[in-house]
Order: sequence, then C-alpha cells, then structure tokens
Amino acid sequence: MIIPCAGCSQSQPFIKGVDLSILKEAEDHGVQFKFDGKPTDAMEIFKQSGCNWVRLRLFVDPPGTEGQVNTLEYTLAMARRLKREHLKLLLDFHYSDRWADAEHQDLPSAWADLTHEQLVQRVHDYTAGTLKSFAAAQCLPDMVAIGNEISNGMMWPDGGPLTDQARWPALIDLLKAGARAVREASTGKSIRIMIHLDKGGNPEISEAFFNRCQKSQVDFDVIGLSYYPFWQASLDDLQGNLIALSNKYNKDIAVAETDYNYCGEAGNLPYPCTPVGQKQFLEKLMKVVAATPGGHGIGVIYWEPAWIDGAKWNGPNWSPEWEQRALFDKDGNALPALSVFKSEP
Repeated sequence: MIIPCAGCSQSQPFIKGVDLSILKEAEDHGVQFKFDGKPTDAMEIFKQSGCNWVRLRLFVDPPGTEGQVNTLEYTLAMARRLKREHLKLLLDFHYSDRWADAEHQDLPSAWADLTHEQLVQRVHDYTAGTLKSFAAAQCLPDMVAIGNEISNGMMWPDGGPLTDQARWPALIDLLKAGARAVREASTGKSIRIMIHLDKGGNPEISEAFFNRCQKSQVDFDVIGLSYYPFWQASLDDLQGNLIALSNKYNKDIAVAETDYNYCGEAGNLPYPCTPVGQKQFLEKLMKVVAATPGGHGIGVIYWEPAWIDGAKWNGPNWSPEWEQRALFDKDGNALPALSVFKSEP
C-alpha cells in the first residue's frame, strides 16, 4: 500500500515496522533466531518478512540492566546494520537514563541540577550532537521521536507531570528545543518529527495534548500512539481516536508501539493468546490504521518482537510477559504473525 506522505516530496510505503532495540543485547548473549527451523540473521528475517522500518530507542547514560542498554555506541551499531539492509530508521529519544513512559520520566542524572533554561539548551545540544554522530556514521534517522510516551510530560520535574498544569510551558520549551535541533540536522535530508503519546485508545487525553501543541506552535510532523490492547481500550476506540485526530490536526499518525500475546494470558483481549490469535490481531490493527481518513494512517511498529529468552540477559527477576508477546517462540522460531508484514493492510 502506497500512502501520501505529508511534508514529503512523494508517496511512501505503509510503515510495517519493528522495534529492535534489544536485538543486539540478545544476540550478544547467545540468543539465536530461526526461520523455517534454520538459524538465520534476525535482521534478515525481518527484512525478508516484509518489515521496512526499524525503531531504536536511545538512553542518555543507561545502567545496563533490565533491557536498559541503549547507549549511543550501541544504537549507532544497530543503525549502521539496519541501514545496510536499506531499512528506514525511527530514532526514539527517551531523554532519560532509564525507561521513560507515562509513569516514569526521570531526568538523566547528569542533567539533574540544571536550571530550566540550561535544560532546554541541553536538550537542543544533546539532540543535535546525537544526530551529528548519526550523520558521521552515515545512518541518519528518517524520523525522530522527541520523547517517549509523553502524555504526562517528560524530564520530570521540569516538564511534568502534567497533573500540575504549571508544567506545560516548560514541556513546550523542551519539545521545541528538540524539534529545532532535528530541523537543523535535516539540511539536505528530511527527518520527520514524531510526538509520541501512550494513549492510543483515549481521544480526550490525546486531543487535550495536541491542542496544547497546536496552540503553542510545536513543530512536528507525525502523531505517534502506543496501543496495547491488554492495557487500553478496544480496537474500535483506537479507530475512533485515529479518525478524530486525523480530522482535527491533518497530521499523519502511526501506532508507534504495539504487541500481542502468542501464549500466556493478558486480560480481556479480542483474539486468543495463541500464535494464530497474535496474527489475527496484527492483521486487524494494520487495517484499522490504514483506514484512517485522508491517508493519514501511515503505519504500525511492533514493540520488541525479538525480546525472547530474557533470563539469559536480564536476570531472574525480570517478568516473562514481554517474551510472551514476541514474534518468535521461546526457542527462537519465527511465529506466523511475521507473515503479516508481507501483506498489504
């Protein structure tokens, strides 16, 4: 499926993406991935299965535990690898040493004592310096997310939580600083800017956030939404939010994170927690996104499909829930849902 690309010179294929941020860590600890029972390079498996985008997260100074391994050096190595495969890159700035989401948005420890003005400048300089490193490595991203799941702000306590309405101006300053750095790095190459929330099924929170962005003239191209059916509303609710956001803001929209169980149990889900049910969910989700009015539903990115066999590299206290949502079974065998990436939504 070819879709119009707002702000681009030509139409672009529907994003059929995967977040492979943990892949190198898993491989470095001996995890093998198999296609038709044969050990195969994981990046090749995803490419041959029809994936055309890869999302990579970036921490500032991660501790190296519980999947928090994504330093600049680590991420550059992954970016060079996927660019050799001619895959598109979405770089996800967490602006934190640790996981950033709606409940956790910790400042990097090295930034903790900065004033607001200093922090705004640091966000700009850090973003610009990071993109300069990617340019030097010839793997400049095609899209950049300014923050990860920031429906409640980011870089607390400066840019949130947004339960304190007084935090909004600071958050806007931080978003603008990051966006400005991306635009400066885009000379001769168009890097699209994503603003990413975690409330895929919640139009009230989504619209309240993007109303603020629109009123404050935050510069961005793409609305990113996380949609996890076991935590959020139904696919119908997601579709309603996509329609409302598309009609109101005339922006492209991607589901920047999603996944689904192939085993185990995970709440009240629309399909069984089986390999077939996982495939059915991904097929339906892609159709829902592609049906967004105006061609604004530009794609879906599956979160950490290679997160398997975690006990080898995360320690005994890590929850197995992510392994149950991978696109490989516990032995590294590719699951049927991978075939969805080859089909048109």
